[in-house]
Amino acid sequence: MKNPLRTLTRAALLTLLLSLTVIAQEQDKPTPDRWRGLVLNESTPEDAIRILGQPQSDKLSDLPVRRINNWITKTRKEKVFKRLKFNKPEGMDAVELYFLSDKLVMIQLDTKDLKPNSLSGVYGIEFRPMVSGADEGWEPKDFERNQGRVYPKTYPTVYHMVAVAEKSFICAMIGNSSFGSVLRKGAKIGDSEGDYPGGVMFLQLISRKLENRDGADALK
Repeated sequence: MKNPLRTLTRAALLTLLLSLTVIAQEQDKPTPDRWRGLVLNESTPEDAIRILGQPQSDKLSDLPVRRINNWITKTRKEKVFKRLKFNKPEGMDAVELYFLSDKLVMIQLDTKDLKPNSLSGVYGIEFRPMVSGADEGWEPKDFERNQGRVYPKTYPTVYHMVAVAEKSFICAMIGNSSFGSVLRKGAKIGDSEGDYPGGVMFLQLISRKLENRDGADALK
């Protein structure tokens, strides 16, 4: 006859092991506010050097955000950010880290072999192509709406995709090297939403502490 206490103990151990496995997998999964132990709003230049070694360059810089400029505070235009650049960390062509008041506020990853279709699954948040109202207004025939969202009918040689997480923005610059894009026609979006051409050239993980909140006090 089986010992019910022993059976219960084995079940409890199995449950514990499964829980620890899930936790370990979650810890290994990329998250929108950190990379290799460097965390937005927390990590310092000393932390970066301890983890990645000596940088190739260390200088003051502005913040090289691109298609999400309107979301970021005007501080981005001022050379007040400490920039550490690292050449060829494992799996990357280059990494640039930007610090404000000695706290990490942006991580730029020059990536390899990452496809735009995989971004939403990698980070667990939705990525969409960045289309400004001005772009759509000037050339409305170049865009189409799908479930209330705007998508380009064709994709140019370079375009951007963005996602908004709790603590960060993520901006991905996509290089579309298809033959059609060279001819300025781009690659047409597929039948399914999220079918995006090209490859990710770099990712920018940007702290939402830099978010533009001009005029917000008047709403309190």
